[in-house]
Amino acid sequence: MDLVIENVGRRSGEWGKAGDPTDVGTHSLNGYERNALFRNLGDGRFEDVAHLVGANRIEDGRAVATADFDHDGHLDLVINSLDRPAVLLMGRGGGGHWLELELRGAGANPDAVGATVIAHVGERRLARQRIVGTGFLSASSPVLHFGLGAATQVDGLEIRWPGGERQWLPGVRADQRITVVQGSADRRTSMITRRRAG
Repeated sequence: MDLVIENVGRRSGEWGKAGDPTDVGTHSLNGYERNALFRNLGDGRFEDVAHLVGANRIEDGRAVATADFDHDGHLDLVINSLDRPAVLLMGRGGGGHWLELELRGAGANPDAVGATVIAHVGERRLARQRIVGTGFLSASSPVLHFGLGAATQVDGLEIRWPGGERQWLPGVRADQRITVVQGSADRRTSMITRRRAG
């Protein structure tokens, strides 16, 4: 039995028309679409900045993950594409402040999967959730990263642990990584030495 798939590899300027076949070679049609990277403008709108940072690659992108690989307080990106080696894009931000948070859960959930952290920074509320996977066969760093801009401290961290427990940490200074253990009032700065990006 022959498998017939209509309109695969075809493009037409007229809606509903199959168009002429497109030679995609060994790539899928997705390989002709550039990657996008959106910056939150803070007012409910997002702006595509992929072309400004070199992320608008043409490969057939399948997954992206974030981590601070060089420990400078700026997130870096790893992009996986079909039949291509992974690409690492190093974040070279404008020198804004940041805070990183490593969570240690209790009981059967030591990785604190499902926990939500809300950083109170003046009138702003920045939320991050501890999740496991971030895309197809990929996972970002388990460390929660908050970009703080000009703020030199977080007024308070509100941690909502899985199971309903809540924890409040007041007055956390910027530009550090801290570890918080569920149910403990103690917080400790991790031993990772950070250098300020200038």
